[in-house]
Amino acid sequence: MSRTDEREVRVLNDSLQPAVRQEVVAEDLGEYFTAALPANPRIDAVGFTGETVVNQLKLCLERRERRGQPHVTLRIIVPDFTKPMAVPGKVVDGKAEDDPELRRDFQGKVVQHVHTMAALDRRLRYDRRGEVDAEFRVLHISPFLKFCLIGREQLFDGIYDQVKEGPAQTAPERPVLDLMGYDAILTRWDFDAGAAAREKIRNRGLLFDTLWRVARPLTPPSS
Repeated sequence: MSRTDEREVRVLNDSLQPAVRQEVVAEDLGEYFTAALPANPRIDAVGFTGETVVNQLKLCLERRERRGQPHVTLRIIVPDFTKPMAVPGKVVDGKAEDDPELRRDFQGKVVQHVHTMAALDRRLRYDRRGEVDAEFRVLHISPFLKFCLIGREQLFDGIYDQVKEGPAQTAPERPVLDLMGYDAILTRWDFDAGAAAREKIRNRGLLFDTLWRVARPLTPPSS
């Protein structure tokens, strides 16, 4: 093989190899979930309420044109909204303070996501179109943490990068601080992209496994 041929082969191989990292928006997660479905993936995530992952996974599994009967294992860690926290929270004299009412609202959203995944699993099993084994756990951690792993092959890494002050959406009237991150840019790392990507995925996988081990199961409040 000539040097020219070798150079062309290297260029071709480089073009086929995934980028070490790339930026994607959170709402694009669904396309990566869809591509992973034939492998019966395990999806591990840490987030604020789990909304991003739940919504995108639900959309891709409900597509009528989808084929196969995937078995998805979903594990999500969210902050423990039964514990005091300043952000999200209320603003008193210009300072952040714990807001129990706001925490209850977020807890309710998490519980709704649990019900959404359970209902989706029932529908998929009834139609023989797949399964979703979903479990949520809670841990008293910073709500700014945000990442998602598909198996140990892909990592989507980010943070909740905006904190906004505004009026509470529920009574009583008060200014509150809320985190914004549904449209946040995520950094995607692919296992096949090289040593740096594999190390990043490995570290996030170890972090998730540690947090999952010490987290406690979500216990929805009694109705």
